[in-house]
Amino acid sequence: MTIKDIAKAAGVSPSTVSLIINQKDARISEETRRRVMQVIEESNYIPYAGVRGRLLAQNNQIALVMPSLKDPFLAEFADRVQSLARSRGYALTVQSSAGPAGNEEMILSELSEAYIAGLFFFPQSEQGISFLSSEDSNIGCAVLLDSTFPGLPFPQLSRDFAAAAETGAAYLLSNNHRRIALVLKPEISDSIREKVISGYKAALSSAKAPFDEQLIVSAAQDADSVLGSLIDAGIDAVICQDSASVGETYRILARKQYKIPEDISVLCLEDSPLMQQLVPAVTSVRTGADEMAKLAIDTLISQLSAGQTAPFVTNLPVQLIRRNSVRKHAKPEHKIVIAGSINMDVTLNVSRLPHTGETVLASGQSSWPGGKGANQAIGVSRFGADAFMVGRLGNDVYGKQLFERLSNEQVDMQGVSFSQDLLSGTAFINVQSDGQNTIVVNPGANASVTPEYIAKNRYIFNDAHYCLIQMEIPLETVEAIVQLCKELNVKVILKPSPAQALPSDVLKDLFLLIPNQEEADELFPNLSSPDAQAQAILGQGVENVIITLGDKGCLFADQAGSRVYPAVDFPSVDATGASDIFISCLAAQLSKGKDMDSSIKLATIAASYSVSKEGVQNAIISSDLLFDLYNGDYSLSATVK
Repeated sequence: MTIKDIAKAAGVSPSTVSLIINQKDARISEETRRRVMQVIEESNYIPYAGVRGRLLAQNNQIALVMPSLKDPFLAEFADRVQSLARSRGYALTVQSSAGPAGNEEMILSELSEAYIAGLFFFPQSEQGISFLSSEDSNIGCAVLLDSTFPGLPFPQLSRDFAAAAETGAAYLLSNNHRRIALVLKPEISDSIREKVISGYKAALSSAKAPFDEQLIVSAAQDADSVLGSLIDAGIDAVICQDSASVGETYRILARKQYKIPEDISVLCLEDSPLMQQLVPAVTSVRTGADEMAKLAIDTLISQLSAGQTAPFVTNLPVQLIRRNSVRKHAKPEHKIVIAGSINMDVTLNVSRLPHTGETVLASGQSSWPGGKGANQAIGVSRFGADAFMVGRLGNDVYGKQLFERLSNEQVDMQGVSFSQDLLSGTAFINVQSDGQNTIVVNPGANASVTPEYIAKNRYIFNDAHYCLIQMEIPLETVEAIVQLCKELNVKVILKPSPAQALPSDVLKDLFLLIPNQEEADELFPNLSSPDAQAQAILGQGVENVIITLGDKGCLFADQAGSRVYPAVDFPSVDATGASDIFISCLAAQLSKGKDMDSSIKLATIAASYSVSKEGVQNAIISSDLLFDLYNGDYSLSATVK
C-alpha cells in the first residue's frame, strides 16, 4: 500500500495523508485523522510500520517542562495538571529545565523525537522558544506558561506578575508603609523580573512615593548581609516574590529581633500552604494554580481535538489574601521634617582657637555623626516627636555609618539617598578648653540636595507640622522647601547657618527664624542690639524670631513684643551644636501642643545642659531630666521688655 492507496481507502487526498504522517495535521479534523490512522493500522504496510507506531504512541502522551520541581506554585500546578490529564485519558511526564541554559533546548528536542501529543512549557530562555518554533520541532500542540513572547503560534497563559506586584505594593502603601524592599527569587527570566519591578514601580508612582533601586534585591545574593542591611537601614516592609524568600526573611527578622508585623510587615507575591502555616500567617497575592491548570489543560485539549491553533495571550487575575503579616502603620502624630545636612564631625580639642597662619597642637581627636540637619533630626526624635530626614549621603563608609546611626535613633530615612559621585559631608571642628569652637564644613553630598531632589521627595512633607531647615544646603533648595511648605501649610523654622543674605520671598514665609548673635550681626551689620535686629527681622515679614545669645540665653520677639530667657548655669565643656539642640527641643514641644513660652523655656534648659557635654548627639538631655529641671528650682521667668 502506498500513500495514494491509503488516501483512496480513507477517502482523502494524498497530501492529507502526508500531513498526518508528518504531524502537520493541526488543521485536520479528528475524525479524518482517525480514519487515516485506521487504514494505516489495518494495512500493516512495512514502510509505514514505524510511522504507525509513532502516531499511535503519541495519542495519550503529553509533557510538562518547568524550571523547578520544588517551587510550591509549580508543584501545585503540576499535581493538578496531572490529575486533569489523567481524567481526560492522557499520561503526563514532568521534566525540570533547571541547570545550564541549553537544558531547555535539549529536553524539547528529546520530547520532539518522542512525538508527544502536546506540551505545557514554562520557558526560561529564548533558546527553548527558538527550538519550539523551528522546523526541527515535531511538537505541533503546545501551551506556553508564564510567557508573553510575541509572534508565537501557540497560546500563552501567564500569571500577571506586574499586577501581583502592583497589588501587593499598593496594599502596603495604603497601610502607610513607604520604604518597601522587594526581594526577587533567583533564576527568574529577565521578562518576569521586568514585569515584577514595573508593577512595584507603578504602585509607588500612584502613591507619589519615590523609587529607590537599592531596595530591590535578589534572593540569590547573600540574603543575610543584603536584606539585613536594608532592615537596619530602616525599611518598614518587605515584598517577597516567592515562598522561599518569605521563609528566609522571617528567619533574618527573628535573628535581628524584629517583630512581624509590629516592626516590619511582610507580603508574598505567591500563595501556598506555607503562607498559612508561618506565624504570623503571611498576607499574599494569589494566582490560582488550580485555575491556571484547568485553563491550560482545556486549551491543550482544544488544540489536540479540534486543531485550534490561533495564538492568544491571557494574563490570569490576581487576588489579595489578607492575613496577619501586614499591619497599618499609624500616621505620625507629631511629624517634623528636617531638610538639611548630614555630616561626619571630626573634632579636635585645642588649648585655644588658632589665628590666621598659626599652627596649634590638638590634645585629642574624636569623630561623631553630625551636621545641623542630622543633629536636629536626632534631637527631634529624642524629644518625642516624629523625625523625617530629607538629605543625601555619599556611598562611602561615613555614609553607611551615618545612615545606620540615624535609623537607630528612630529617624525616618526614606527621604535620604546615596550619591555615587560625591563623598559624605564632613565637618572639622576645633574646640578650645572653655567650649568655644570654630567649624569648617565640606558639604560633599549635601550639595546635591537640589530643588529637583526636594520635588522628588515632596510626599514626605505631607501632614508635617513643622519643617526645620539650615543653610548647609544650596540656597535655591532652601527657597524651594519654603515654597513647598507654604503650599502644604507646613510651618518653617530656619537656622541661618552659615549666615548669608536671605531673599525677601524666603523671610516673609517663615514661621520662625533662629540666628545666633554672630549670624544676626551678619544679617544686619548696622544694628548693634539683638532687640533692634529682631525688630528688623520681623519687619521683613517673619512671624517670630529668636536670637540665641550663648550663655546669656535667648531673645524672643513677635508682633506683641520681645522677651529675654536666661540660660541655665552649667559648666561649659563644648558649645558645639547647642543651637541645634535648642531648635529640635523647641520644635518637638511646639508639635506636641505646648505654647511658645513653655517651649522656649524647655529648649533653653536643653541647650544649656548640652554645653556641659562633649559632642552634640551625646549631649542631648533625656526627656525625664529635662522635665525634672523644668519643674525644679531653676528660675526661668522671662524678662519682658
